Amino acid sequence: MNMTTFVRGLGLVAALAVTGCKSLDITNPNQPDADRALSDPAAIEAVAGGAVRIWFNTYEGLTAVGPLVTQAQTYSASWNNFNINFYASIDADGTRNSRSWQNSPAAASRASIEHFWDGYYSSLSLATNVLKAIRINGLVINNATDTKRTEAVALLMQGAALSGIALNYDKGYIIDENTDLGSLTYSNRKAIRDAAVAKFADAAAVANANVFTIPATWSGPGSAAYTNVQIAKIANTMAANTLASWPRDAAENALVPWAQVVTLASNGMSSGTRFDYVFTGDGNAWYPEILAWFNAVDTGRLHTRVANMMDPGTQTTPWPLGGNPKPNSADRRLGDGTFGNAATATSFGTSPILRDSVGTILSRPGTDFAWSANAIFNMARGSYHQSNIAHIRYDVSGIQDPNGAYGGFGPAVAFSAGQNDLLWAEGLIETNTNLALAATLINNTRVTRGGLAPAVAGDGQAGLRTKLRYEQEIELLGLGAASYYHRRRVAGGLLVGTPREMPVPAKELGVFGQALYTWGGATPNSPTPP
Repeated sequence: MNMTTFVRGLGLVAALAVTGCKSLDITNPNQPDADRALSDPAAIEAVAGGAVRIWFNTYEGLTAVGPLVTQAQTYSASWNNFNINFYASIDADGTRNSRSWQNSPAAASRASIEHFWDGYYSSLSLATNVLKAIRINGLVINNATDTKRTEAVALLMQGAALSGIALNYDKGYIIDENTDLGSLTYSNRKAIRDAAVAKFADAAAVANANVFTIPATWSGPGSAAYTNVQIAKIANTMAANTLASWPRDAAENALVPWAQVVTLASNGMSSGTRFDYVFTGDGNAWYPEILAWFNAVDTGRLHTRVANMMDPGTQTTPWPLGGNPKPNSADRRLGDGTFGNAATATSFGTSPILRDSVGTILSRPGTDFAWSANAIFNMARGSYHQSNIAHIRYDVSGIQDPNGAYGGFGPAVAFSAGQNDLLWAEGLIETNTNLALAATLINNTRVTRGGLAPAVAGDGQAGLRTKLRYEQEIELLGLGAASYYHRRRVAGGLLVGTPREMPVPAKELGVFGQALYTWGGATPNSPTPP
């Protein structure tokens, strides 16, 4: 279904179905009574929750995220699932010049291009229906407090959806409750970025002006119930991330309004009382696919490029035949790679954590990574896919529990306080202001989690930037496609020919009889919009 059709009516009906609210008494199911639906407070509140869920599943969904993070050589896998093998593999000449986005109605791998487009515009459609009901039709949801919290979350989702389009596509539609859907035209990716930032500002303003707590179920079963103060901070972090993650290359990265990033991040999720924006996976309706695959020792691995960065003494890149030995990293997040117990060793080839007779840990298990002797990928597809290091940061059980992240259950961080610290620090570094604070922000993960020598103001811009990049390589793993957005904007971050953005999907172009096109290879990304 193309986006235009979706937002012209089907979005609301879909939301009512997926959020489990009462059904509508509709005479003609192909022409729903939208006005009556938009006047039902319970329905509209459920639609807001549905917008969040669809956004989360899109943001975490491997159909698009899997190819991106493996193209970035932050995670690694050679499976054909989610089109990862084709998009992440490397041509014989060491480039990806033959691996542009396959934007053809006949290509099965077109699904990776469609995933973000369909998901983010679905979420945007639902959020826009909510705001039409509240802001245009004057709907009151229970009381003034509940109305404002629903309004704030809908604005947050408008911003999040538009941000997703701006970060991934060369152009798209800017849609809100005031849009005439009969005269939609494309806007360039910079205009969409700015529209997203404006929506985040609106969300923060509504949240800051009202006291409320959103329903915990809007973040998955058993999740935290975020306050208005936290919603405002989430909006600021997402806005800072939108600006910083938008560039397609190092040249565009230099054009980021870094002073604005500093302002936003200084009011984000690591300002005041720190918190992460956490959802709860239930293995079904709320499903953090990236964690189920890449916090699983037997399906995804940390790329050897990152493993070598953390421990150049033991971890060779590309992967050597015979494999890499157990690590011996000074970074506590990797440590000596021990993990789990004897049962884990049998199932996953890991090296058990060593303990004495009273249970005291004798080895140095990493908080984020584990070593496995097993080479799990098909060698015929390229030994460079292999890695002996797995990412297990969000496997809170420490045993690859199928009822945890390994199975798509439990806490799933979408945005973190540490991520906000690094956005804030980068803005300070790039504007060359308050380098002492930038060092402190970097050290919140570098020292507190990594146990490494601290960054200091005397490192200067260049030294701090190096330590910042190291932290970004580690801390952004598992947060949707964040590690890809980071790699594409640093010099030399992506292999030659790797696409740096997606085209409008073929099925959308076909609705309007527009020519098919793509990005990657000789033309990895569109020109910088004026």
